[in-house]
Amino acid sequence: MAGGYSPRPSNWLVWISGLMLIAAGCADPLAMPEAPAVAAPVPAGQARIWFYRDWEPSESLNLANIDVNGSYFGSVANGGVFYGDVLPGHYHITPQSYGQDFNQDQDVDLAPGQQVYCRVVSLRSWEEGGDVAVFERDTFYIRLVPPEAAQTAIVRNRNGI
Repeated sequence: MAGGYSPRPSNWLVWISGLMLIAAGCADPLAMPEAPAVAAPVPAGQARIWFYRDWEPSESLNLANIDVNGSYFGSVANGGVFYGDVLPGHYHITPQSYGQDFNQDQDVDLAPGQQVYCRVVSLRSWEEGGDVAVFERDTFYIRLVPPEAAQTAIVRNRNGI
């Protein structure tokens, strides 16, 4: 009986492959840079704009891209937070959104040392359709939030509560 031999991987190869899979499962996925647990003070002569999203697993898990004065400023993930330091002045804050609705953007005037907190809200069901296959498109809104309420929400999101 010729050709009855079928090559089998050696035991050490199977063992090493399994070990590699376990190690890969333990690795942290790449993530967007987020604000540190304790933010540095606002630099002298500047202001700070915070962006955060509450953890809502039933809403869009896509990144929400943010434009400030018509230019890309950053992205925030579902349950994420980031901030950017800017010069004092007037800022028009807009989420990049497939769905176009009213009251999606905000205008703020910032003084030196001032911080403003922007909650990014997702309403995925605003733009939907389909007959056999249902689809939903990202629709994001910016909401200005008082500092105390925003800081509480940011801590809650970080702690997974």
